[in-house]
Formats: sequence, C-alpha cells, structure tokens
Amino acid sequence: MFWACFSYDKKGPCHCWAPETAVERKQAETNIQAINSELEPILREQWELNTAMNRLGLRNRKGRKPAWRWNAQNGKLTRGKGKGIDWYRYQTMVLIPKLIPFAQECQNERPETIVQEDKAPSHAHHAQQRIFDIHKVLRLLWPGNSPDLNAIEPCWFWMKRWTTKKGAPKSRAEAIRVWKKCWQELDQNRIQAWIERIPRHIKEIIRCEGGNEYREGREHVRRAHE
Repeated sequence: MFWACFSYDKKGPCHCWAPETAVERKQAETNIQAINSELEPILREQWELNTAMNRLGLRNRKGRKPAWRWNAQNGKLTRGKGKGIDWYRYQTMVLIPKLIPFAQECQNERPETIVQEDKAPSHAHHAQQRIFDIHKVLRLLWPGNSPDLNAIEPCWFWMKRWTTKKGAPKSRAEAIRVWKKCWQELDQNRIQAWIERIPRHIKEIIRCEGGNEYREGREHVRRAHE
C-alpha cells in the first residue's frame, strides 16, 4: 500500500507500507504504555472538571456518583488485533516523520496552509488531533465518502495505470521501486490540474444539493469542450 502527499506548489514525501513485524508490534506496546502514562492524569483532570460541571445544580440525584475509569471510552490508547494500518502505525511512520514536517514547510511558504485527509480510520482516530495541535498544524474538517472533493484521489488511479503499463510488479521489492519512481516522475502540472478541479466540484455539489450527478473536471477545460 502506498501513501503520499502534495500541495499546489510541490510534491511531498511518500511511503510504501510493509507488514508490521513482531518486534515492531512489541515496541509499539511499550510506546503506547508510556504515552498512556502521560495522558491519564491530563484526561482524568478534564473528566473530573466536565463531570463536576454536568452535575452542577443537581440535588439528590439517584444512582452512584460517576467514578473515573481509565479505558478507551475516556481516551486510553489501545490497538486492535488486526494487521492493517491502524492509528499507531500511521502516526509513527507517516504523520509525525513525514506529513507534519511537509505541512510545516508549506506553512512557511503559505501561512494559511491546512492539511486535508480523508476519513480513513487511521487518519480520523482521536489520537491524531493531538499531534496536529502539538505542532500547530491545522486540519480541515472532512466529511466521509467524498472522494470527488479530495484532490489526491485521481492520483491513485493515474499511478495504478502508470505502474502497471508494462504489467503488474512481480514482487514487493519491484512494486516499491516502481511506485517510488512513478511518484518521482509525476509532473506538478498534473497535480495542479487535479487541485483546480475542486472549486468547480464544490459548486456542482451545492447545485446538486449534495448529489454527485455532474461530470468531473476543471471549469475552463469543461467550457472548452462544450
């Protein structure tokens, strides 16, 4: 699986995912335990404040007084048993070492830079917002199931065609080499064309009252063919 990012002005870093090793998973458990040790007193204080505010003015309320529990519902970080790309792998292998530095670089050139991600579970996990806040990087609020408004979506289709034009890669190593080469050769003008479609798509979705019954493409290109 491949990940990458770009802005209107330049391409950012890319990443080719590999299966998580047993050593990596064991190290992740240790790291998450350390993070939870830092988070618990912070989130407990917030919980106690919110609970006290919610109970203001309540007299003789029946039932037990709420008691703090350090669990996932109250913010404790956990991992599932799956072998896919979860919040931890995305955060430690992409978000912190690659996406955040690229976003900060873009901020230096364009101070109003905002990061746009889709609603993949690894992206949308509540632990990621803390990273954005720490590094003072803004993230765009994003509705799910809206690929027409994500400029990077057509990139994946284009790269899939490019990387298989001589046949599908026959090994993981070959696939990584081909996809990285494809990313390097992706022209910035093509990226800009994908980005320039978004304003028109937004107008069309508003016109369709939330629907997607329209032909995709940039406005001036569409007019040239009509």
